Amino acid sequence: MNPSMDTPSDTDSLLAVLEKDEWFSSCAIELKRALIRDAKMHDYAAGEALYREGEFARHALFCVIEGAVRLSSSLHDGTPSLLVYLEPCHWFGDISLIDGRPYIRDAIADVDTRILCVPMQPFTQWLDHNPRHWRDIARLSINKLRVAYQVIGEPGALHHRLARRLWLMAQGFGSRTQTPSLQLNVSQEHLAQMMGTTRQSINAALARLEGLGLVVQGYRTIELRDLKSLLDHANRLDVEGPADRS
Repeated sequence: MNPSMDTPSDTDSLLAVLEKDEWFSSCAIELKRALIRDAKMHDYAAGEALYREGEFARHALFCVIEGAVRLSSSLHDGTPSLLVYLEPCHWFGDISLIDGRPYIRDAIADVDTRILCVPMQPFTQWLDHNPRHWRDIARLSINKLRVAYQVIGEPGALHHRLARRLWLMAQGFGSRTQTPSLQLNVSQEHLAQMMGTTRQSINAALARLEGLGLVVQGYRTIELRDLKSLLDHANRLDVEGPADRS
């Protein structure tokens, strides 16, 4: 399916939707309006690529409006590696905006998805004339770097690490810490790719968390019962023996 392209017709309504993201809501109104001024809405079918690794960046930023996007790549043996699973209203694409280099991951619509796409040239020209707002773009990237540091070398058995990852996903990887989502629409296969393990191992770890009353599993959904208890479990490493890294 070729993406449809529509200019957002109701600026105030779109701003209200985008305010759900904590980075966007913290930006000055001038930057918010610059982001949507030349932006287009693109519709993608499930499995369709927004862009591929190595492609020249035509857009400065993207924001998930409806649906979900997988940022992924393939390992040397061809095994898919899922970096992150993005739901509304998460912004991404900032690395290529900052360094001007090609995309470093594939961005794939996981379900039928609507994306707000900010074109590169007019937005970078606006930033160059309003350089103080480059700091806001840097904040967007730094927020993601902070999350990355939290998951690199995570300690504990798989069920501990999975509990932390689910907690981070509930908060949109830092984009909605004030209004976390207690229902995640993600498959066991995607969790396995994200955690670098097998679906069978994820199934066992989820069963462990479900047995503890922390989650309830559905079809491609995971309901989180209590975020504080989930995080407490992720940090409760002293009750285990040697960490199971499977």
